[in-house]
Amino acid sequence: MKHWTQRILTFVLLVLAPGGAVAADSDASLRALIMALPKAELHVHIEGTLEPEHYLELIARNGLTPRYASPEAVRQRLTHATDLNTFIEVFSELLSAMRTERDFHDVALTYFRRVRAQQVVYVEMFFDPQMHTERGIPLATVFAGLLSAKKQAAEEFGLRAEYIMCFNRDRSAESAAAILEESRPWHDRILGIGLDNPEERDFPRKFAGVFARARELGLRLTSHCDVNQPNTVAHIWGCLDELKVERIDHGINVLDDPKLIAAVRERRIGLTVCPTLLYAEIPGRLAFRARAIKQMLDLGLLVTINSDDPGMMRSLLVGDLFWIVHEAVGLTRAEIVTLAANSFEIAWLPPEEKRAYLAAVQAAAK
Repeated sequence: MKHWTQRILTFVLLVLAPGGAVAADSDASLRALIMALPKAELHVHIEGTLEPEHYLELIARNGLTPRYASPEAVRQRLTHATDLNTFIEVFSELLSAMRTERDFHDVALTYFRRVRAQQVVYVEMFFDPQMHTERGIPLATVFAGLLSAKKQAAEEFGLRAEYIMCFNRDRSAESAAAILEESRPWHDRILGIGLDNPEERDFPRKFAGVFARARELGLRLTSHCDVNQPNTVAHIWGCLDELKVERIDHGINVLDDPKLIAAVRERRIGLTVCPTLLYAEIPGRLAFRARAIKQMLDLGLLVTINSDDPGMMRSLLVGDLFWIVHEAVGLTRAEIVTLAANSFEIAWLPPEEKRAYLAAVQAAAK
């Protein structure tokens, strides 16, 4: 803890040095502020950070038969991802290029380098072990690659990375429980567990036992509740009351129920909203999500802006998305600072480190 706190405090001193802060009346001050503020990314999937060029590189390196002749052909394939189910079809296809420890290391580190350039200093990254072990990739291979990338990112450019192990809602609770137990040797090197992939009719109840076991093991808890899915309000209530999560990933439909709004605010549940742009963008989708973020801020909810799957979503990272949301709904300077602060407020950090990151946000905002 002391190691990371010292790093953060050093960063604060650099920001406070002459020329380090962003002047409120400078040209393009809001865009400069967005890119200068330290930020945390709390909702990003390693598998979804894979850019088309890197996908083709892994296909060649692993001796696999290429389905596409160029990055442009991969991007054309991404235009077929228009809803949750079709998106996951493409997601599953692209992650199949990841086979070795080196692959997992390289994909994670490539993302860490890119996002650090937008002043993201802390990342809690999802990974989907079932989607790899089912392809015959040992869990040890996945962890070895992820942990070596984390170490290199910290040593080379001061980005802190942690991992959240996600289970797939369209797979059995028994499969999730088995992975939870198999991953025990690495539990001190992951933060918690989550849920993603298509929402099934028995979600979230079928995972109550898995989440109770994870809580016994000292792991933190979150879950995806995707946007405008059937029974979404009931699913959010189930995640809160049956799974006892601390965060909801996406969670825009909290706004559909006044009692849910009150519960989320009272329990200080984090909402990791992703205003991302698909390659086949649906009219009104971005405006809807940007307005939701603005409304959540107005309601005092702990909302953050996140990138989800930037390799599949026009290569847009957190800083880009802050700016896109601002363009859509006119975020104020104070709201931009609040969004950056929220990303650390709901991060799964020790209190001392959280305070240091929050101090860095306020220093950069002066």
